[in-house]
Order: sequence, then C-alpha cells, then structure tokens
Amino acid sequence: MKRLKRTLPVLMLQDQEHLGQVGEVVDVKPGYARNFLLPAGIATLPTPDALRQVERAKIAAAKERARRAEELAELATSLESVSVTLEERASDEGHLFGSVSAASIIEALGKQGVELHEKMVALEEPIKELGIFNVPIRLGGDVSAEIRVWVVEPSEE
Repeated sequence: MKRLKRTLPVLMLQDQEHLGQVGEVVDVKPGYARNFLLPAGIATLPTPDALRQVERAKIAAAKERARRAEELAELATSLESVSVTLEERASDEGHLFGSVSAASIIEALGKQGVELHEKMVALEEPIKELGIFNVPIRLGGDVSAEIRVWVVEPSEE
C-alpha cells in the first residue's frame, strides 16, 4: 500500500535558511509547522489577509538584506588587510606538535578586536606546519574574504 506524502503550505514571515524567505509559500510537514514554525512566528497559514501583510514585510526584508550585504562587503574589505600570528611549538622539520584550528584563529582575531564566529573560518583541515597560510572567511551569502595566518615558533626568552 502506497503511503501519501502529507504536507501543509505555510507562508514564511521570516527568512529561514534552507526553508524559504519572507513571502514564500512553502510546503512543510504538518508537525514541523504546528510545533515550531507557527508558534515561533516564523510562518503562518497562507490566508488572503496574511498575504497582504507579507507584501509589506517583503519590502522590509529586502531592505534588511541589502543593508546586511553592504555591512558584509565592508567587513570583507576590512578583513583583507588582517593578518594573525600564532606561536606554536614545532619539530625540527617544521611540523607542529598540535595543530591550528578555526577556534585558535578566531581567538587570535578576537584579541585584535575582530569578532567572528568559528563557523565562518573555512579551513579544509587544521594547519599542521609552520608557514604563512591564506585562510578563507565566509561571511554570509556569497561574501567572503581571506586573511593571512602566520604560524611561527615561539620566540625564546
């Protein structure tokens, strides 16, 4: 016996990554709508009155997205000149005893007054050698920047 796929159309009131943007009518499972989207005010049922209200919200959301994109572009421009120096112990061949991860890069950036989230650092794998590395930073959407990370041995004092 074939089982029916049951979905419920909802009207998005807020942008929700991987689901939809303001004003879109998307189909979701009834339990997800009933237990999360509707009570949290993220979505509503697509009534004619709600559709009219969402038109105004669409305009405000578009302005907010444009403002956010402008902020991210400014941040990307300022990050291009940022470099971070991390002192790590290494073997004679230059292999680190530990590794440099996104968390340590974020911590070093925080000391310089640059506040980013760890998920923004797009390291494919932790840095395990001494050297200079260009590390991509994904700021959101299709805006990204690149910072320079210098991994050096600690100075002996």
